[in-house]
Amino acid sequence: MKQVSFQDCFAEVQEGRLILGNAAIRRTLDLTSGMPRTVSLRDGAGFEYAADDKAEEDLSFMGLNGCGQEGIAWEIAEVSAEAQEHPDFEAPHLLVSLRMYERVQEIELKRFFAVYPGIPAMAVWNTIRSAVMPRVFWNGRSQISDWNRADERRESRVDSIRLAPGFETFESVEFRGRTDEHDDLVFRHTAENGFADGNLLFASSADGRTVFYLQEAPPTQERRDMEKHDFRIDGRTVHSLCWGIHPSEIRPDKTFRSNRNVIALCRTAERNALLRNYLRRRFPSDSARHTVTVNPWGCGQFPKLVSETFLKEEFRAAAECGATHYQIDDSWQEGGSLLEMIVKNRHITPSFWEVSRERLNGTFAPLTEAAKEAGIEPSLWIAPSSNAEYRDWREFVDILLRLHRESGFNMFKIDGVLIRTTEAEENLERLLREACLQSGGKISFNLDTTAGQRPGYFRMLEYGTIFLQNRYVCHLWGLGYHPEKTLRSLWQLAHYMRTEMLQIEIPYPGDINPEFYKDKSFGSPDAYPWRYWMAVALFANPLLWFAPSRTAPADRPGLRSMMELHRRLRDRIFSGDVIPVGTKPDGAAITGFHADAGYLLLFRERRGPESATLNLPGCWKLLEGKGTFDGKTAVLPDPASFALFQAE
Repeated sequence: MKQVSFQDCFAEVQEGRLILGNAAIRRTLDLTSGMPRTVSLRDGAGFEYAADDKAEEDLSFMGLNGCGQEGIAWEIAEVSAEAQEHPDFEAPHLLVSLRMYERVQEIELKRFFAVYPGIPAMAVWNTIRSAVMPRVFWNGRSQISDWNRADERRESRVDSIRLAPGFETFESVEFRGRTDEHDDLVFRHTAENGFADGNLLFASSADGRTVFYLQEAPPTQERRDMEKHDFRIDGRTVHSLCWGIHPSEIRPDKTFRSNRNVIALCRTAERNALLRNYLRRRFPSDSARHTVTVNPWGCGQFPKLVSETFLKEEFRAAAECGATHYQIDDSWQEGGSLLEMIVKNRHITPSFWEVSRERLNGTFAPLTEAAKEAGIEPSLWIAPSSNAEYRDWREFVDILLRLHRESGFNMFKIDGVLIRTTEAEENLERLLREACLQSGGKISFNLDTTAGQRPGYFRMLEYGTIFLQNRYVCHLWGLGYHPEKTLRSLWQLAHYMRTEMLQIEIPYPGDINPEFYKDKSFGSPDAYPWRYWMAVALFANPLLWFAPSRTAPADRPGLRSMMELHRRLRDRIFSGDVIPVGTKPDGAAITGFHADAGYLLLFRERRGPESATLNLPGCWKLLEGKGTFDGKTAVLPDPASFALFQAE
């Protein structure tokens, strides 16, 4: 392969080595053994992050022989590179591919790199097609690990690197899905016993440099790999594991694709900013996905209320609340509720997704017109066939396109998701991808992460935003809404992802069930004014988690003014980076978010101090709330209050 370039990206083969990168990152791979082995990884200044004495190849698949095992010989069949100037759903990049073959097992491996212009990060993933099954045992019993030969590594490596001397501090970040069951969603770990769990692993040096891996994979607890951990650290050699494919799934007539990994280089202080910058390129978002969405499920009574008359009232009230979208949740369909699939295990056919004749007269037409008159865009809840591994994905795409073209639905909340197998994950992604493509990009999704085995925080975000939590104030069960808990979740996630990808709920105080909160250590949420609840969602996508027509009319103008403020500012806020500031929300903090486009949102919690020191020089004017900030000291005179500032 001759040198191929795209903007500042390049790839070339020289004397048995593949060299690829851009002006900010350069990776060199030794190909002489028939599989790649990283021998250099440098930043734009020439600083070396990798050692050249790496012993093993960069990738492997559990139970299949790599280089030198059992006399096996691999060969490089092809190296190529091509500029991806207009890719679907992500930024332009140089795509580099490496094809390998092994004749005894009849295995073809392909390794792909995506190099993005101007950023010190590159993505890597692999595919495998094998005529034979992996030489490992598997079942659901813990003793099985003893049956596999202990003297061989039983792991599938997506990528690995031997770090240069000096990188000795390791930290992983683990994310938790199934938010119906957990309030704490982000956990930071130090690597112990040579292993680490999480989607992120940071390796840092004493002189302030960091190399990190991001695994674009489901959260640790949702994975189906055979490995017990996500990363293995052998001295200075880091192995990023978890292809996302269980060895039992391999079959000779199919090519399997690994999870995608990203490796990045930076100063340690810049690591989170670089991560978010990469995610901006990887998962571009546009204003059509930035919404103020009503989802009435939060009122706790939606299925009992659904009718054409009720929904028309809801559209009008949603407009009075400043919403842009109204999401019709579970109960609009002819087949009944989600419980038919997830509890009764019903086999769902397309007729299940006809419009209910009993509740909505078998048509959305009057509601489509009513939404248009109210200035509200209709949105819809729907649940593809998780109990059939989404094998009917083509039929489901047809259903979505019909609802889009005939009834004006552009946004769909996807619920009930289970990706227990590679087949299910591939079919679900085909469904989302084809719906987006065939609608010309007009269809997008809210990806529910509240239960089940779901994509989580770094998978499938090409297709929409994350529906983060179900937090009720009306029921006697569940974790319960409280603004302190919601703010803490958003603040912790915002270190590692963009807030514009999250929907953040705002329930209605009038729905509070005092019995639920009377014995809760965190107390009742109405210890904070409703406007504070609204402010928590200002730098994300507000989710109005109630039935607007059942709110007091006098409460709607205040909500509308806050939502109009959000809508007025959000394009500027989301144009840059949103950074958590202050201390971790714990009920006694001054905390918040800085949008580097020129906005600062601060919260004083109930037991928080009156003032805090922040280092954001400049002149700041108050836009909303109560407080002052002179570029150094923030003063919020009232407990349980917020202040929004703009840089002048």
